[in-house]
Amino acid sequence: MDNNKIEVTGISEPLLRLIDERVSHFGGDRAAYIRDLIERDIFGTSHGQKQQSAKLGTKRTFDPQQWSADMKLLAIGAEQIPVLPPEAFTRESIYGNHD
Repeated sequence: MDNNKIEVTGISEPLLRLIDERVSHFGGDRAAYIRDLIERDIFGTSHGQKQQSAKLGTKRTFDPQQWSADMKLLAIGAEQIPVLPPEAFTRESIYGNHD
């Protein structure tokens, strides 16, 4: 393994498809997208976003089309998530005996 290379194994096909959809939506390539995810996880934001924010000086405005596209990406595979029974959301089931 080179000093600047990391091999990632065990990524599920649905996750790879989701990554590829994000890459095609925003541009770039899979490696750049994954580098950005790692950077955001470690530093809280990507280096590119820090530079862009410094240039803009303001928060990005809400984009309803972007929000809709993001929600569609999040919904992919959601029908396979099991529905939890109502008792899963009671105070007792969440906190148990903790006061």
